[in-house]
Amino acid sequence: MIFLRGNIPDWLSIPVANTLIVSSTIILLIGLEKFLRLKGPQIQNILLILTFFSIHSYFTFLDPDLYIRKINFALAFVLISFQGAFLMLRRTPVAMQRVTRPVGYVFVVVFFVQISHIIYIIQNQPVQDAYFNSTGSESLFLMAWEVIVISLTYSVFLMYNKRLVNDVNEQEEKFSKAFHKAPFIIFLSKLKDGEIFEVNKSVYSISGFQPHELIGLKSIDLNIWKQNEDLLKFTLDLKSKGLVVEDEYLFRKKSGELFHGLISAEIIEINNVKCVISVINDITNRKQAEFNLRKSEASLRELNSTKDKFFSIIAHDLKSPFNGILGLSEILSEQVREKDYEGIDTYATIINSSSRHAMALLSNLMEWSRSQTGRMEFNPEKVDLVKTTKSIIELLKTSSEEKAIGISLNAPLKLELNADKAMIETVLRNLISNAIKFTPFKGEVIITVEEAENEYLLSVADSGVGIDKVNFEKLFRIDTSYSTLGTNNEKGTGLGLILCKEFIEKHKGKVGLESELGVGSRFYFTLPKT
Repeated sequence: MIFLRGNIPDWLSIPVANTLIVSSTIILLIGLEKFLRLKGPQIQNILLILTFFSIHSYFTFLDPDLYIRKINFALAFVLISFQGAFLMLRRTPVAMQRVTRPVGYVFVVVFFVQISHIIYIIQNQPVQDAYFNSTGSESLFLMAWEVIVISLTYSVFLMYNKRLVNDVNEQEEKFSKAFHKAPFIIFLSKLKDGEIFEVNKSVYSISGFQPHELIGLKSIDLNIWKQNEDLLKFTLDLKSKGLVVEDEYLFRKKSGELFHGLISAEIIEINNVKCVISVINDITNRKQAEFNLRKSEASLRELNSTKDKFFSIIAHDLKSPFNGILGLSEILSEQVREKDYEGIDTYATIINSSSRHAMALLSNLMEWSRSQTGRMEFNPEKVDLVKTTKSIIELLKTSSEEKAIGISLNAPLKLELNADKAMIETVLRNLISNAIKFTPFKGEVIITVEEAENEYLLSVADSGVGIDKVNFEKLFRIDTSYSTLGTNNEKGTGLGLILCKEFIEKHKGKVGLESELGVGSRFYFTLPKT
């Protein structure tokens, strides 16, 4: 428009043309603010454009004066360049100042050039009225302006490219940090042949492999799958669905140790090449925690069952014999008062039997509760197993003689070992009394004591009713009550064999059972020599 002056209307070539130049520079300023993600008020620039246009119009049509118009133009750029320099050198965040500094310096040059131009115009008036008839100095200022415009364009271009490079580097750094610091294994491989071209650093802490040991390998050659069938299934699922989410497999570390992992994968495109991103999360600790939780849950269920069994015994088994004792003793007392002695011997026998049962139950309950609460100390000492067995047989002699049961002991003369005497006596008492209880009238109980290479073996065999194999396990569990009447209707406590198992296990031994219905049973336990 300026160079068409004389061929187009003056209002276009003078005020409008110059106002467009000033406005475009202000638009550049606004663009730079947006580039720097800054926001500032623009009211001063709107007023600047309106004032500039008004002054230019006035001194073009009402009072034509090229001198004032040049000062108006230069002053407008002084104000704009000051804003630009302040924006690029001061308002810019410190991290970006290295990028924006060249553009800021160009605006500083513009500021001083235009100040110099104003001073020159004021000192060298009047000037030529014809715009294109410039002096040598004016030509110099015009050339400087052209250099400034080129420099500004070049510096803005460089700034944009630097910012672009910084953004790319920043994004790459973010990706790199996220990729390598992720607490799970990440593979990038080609879908076509499965070649791995990128692995994050966490692969070392989880699997023991260094990233460079895996890059270049193909998935089929990757020795981290426990079974090749797992790799095949994973590959088929990925190709058919395009996505695999948290499938659980066993993976192998470099050391050969196995670990549980959740693998997720997705087919993606990188540079127009179909690739696979695979993520393996080590869940070994979680699986162990789940196992411990299940174990704890089972233990808790067993404890609850133990508690229920304990209360059941107290509420029923312990109450029943005392009810019988109380009832029969009242009848016995009343008959004695009335001098009616008929049947009192029967009542006395029943009371005696119930009292013995209650006493045995109380004894077992006390020993079992002490073992459960940890108050029963394990005190091994020198014990003669043969002598201890004989003393228990003697203790139970009355019970065996009532049923005319013969008890034979097959053992060496002496067999000493380290054991807790009280616990061993409890085990022997329960096993032999059980054998007597379930052996019929005139039956036989055979006790055998043997010494093997690494252990001692004691067995108690009876010729009684026998036990069905389906009930073997129930005999040694507190949570499954199993108790039957003896051949003479003797009652059991349901705790004897449980105590035997716990006491023998404290000795690091084992309890076992062999039985056949209608033939008899053989209970045995072993004690290690060490």
